[in-house]
Amino acid sequence: MEACMKKLVCVMMFFLIVITLPLFSAGTSETVFPDPEKTITIVVPHAAGGGTDLIFRALVEEMKRISGQNFIVTNITGAGSATGTNEVVNGSADGYTMLGAGTHTTAATMQGLTEGYKALDYIVALNWDPFIIAVRNDKPWRTLKELETAAKANPGKLSFGNAGMGGATGVACVGMNLAFDKVFNVTPFNGGADLIASVLGGHCDVGIFSQSEVKANMDSLRPLAILGGAHSTIPELSSVPTLAEAGYPSLNIPSGSFRSLMVKNGTSEEAKKWLADIAEKAFNSDGFQKFMSSNGLIPAFHKLDDFAAYDATIIADYEPILKEAGLYKL
Repeated sequence: MEACMKKLVCVMMFFLIVITLPLFSAGTSETVFPDPEKTITIVVPHAAGGGTDLIFRALVEEMKRISGQNFIVTNITGAGSATGTNEVVNGSADGYTMLGAGTHTTAATMQGLTEGYKALDYIVALNWDPFIIAVRNDKPWRTLKELETAAKANPGKLSFGNAGMGGATGVACVGMNLAFDKVFNVTPFNGGADLIASVLGGHCDVGIFSQSEVKANMDSLRPLAILGGAHSTIPELSSVPTLAEAGYPSLNIPSGSFRSLMVKNGTSEEAKKWLADIAEKAFNSDGFQKFMSSNGLIPAFHKLDDFAAYDATIIADYEPILKEAGLYKL
């Protein structure tokens, strides 16, 4: 009788283990990142078709190929780059939504448009895209000096467009206008694609663009100067003069757009490491390296804590410019 009872207890314990084991397994699998059934979204806070959008779409293709995970890009525009940034800041800290971040995030945060980098964690830094000042090719100005002369002869009449005040082109545009005694009518647009359409459509006199945007519209735009101290590595743009060559050696303004990936504060270390590792592999892929080279992008890869330290230098560079422009709100 006692032997039968022991056998019955053993049988019951076996069935109990069989029944509960899947529950424990299910609970464990839910904590593993990423869930292969879920999509990881990169929110680009600018319109489709602009320089920032194209960079993240190229990166996403490589991230999908390398990881087997489904990644998508979604464009959420408005308030410079703040509306898209706030979509990530106000979302879940689960790693399934990343921000296509960069100097536009820095600019929007400092202007009080979003909590921005104060509410985000660092994944990877990617690259820089130098700015180019350009006009439609039927405009009369062939040099930056000629444009400045025309603007000073007609203060407030010439519109100087940018991709939005919550972005790096907005800060650069304001910096240029301050250097030229505020003779331009600084005009923000809803992203790079909107700016391009307005300049090409004759609704804006001059714009400040990424290299990739100018390259894609070489038949219609006349570049006047590239910001920063070096010529473009894009063959079609290599003859564009630097600011110093254009006659402005001491002009100190943001010279390009920096792009990166960030997530909401509180995202797990496991998720951040996985995302950073996949992004690093995608960054180093032949496809993305070729994309950067053909578009004149300057590599600037940094990861996690190293990226945080790198971004601190960008923030320090931006603060005095925004304060001088009267845009600093922190």
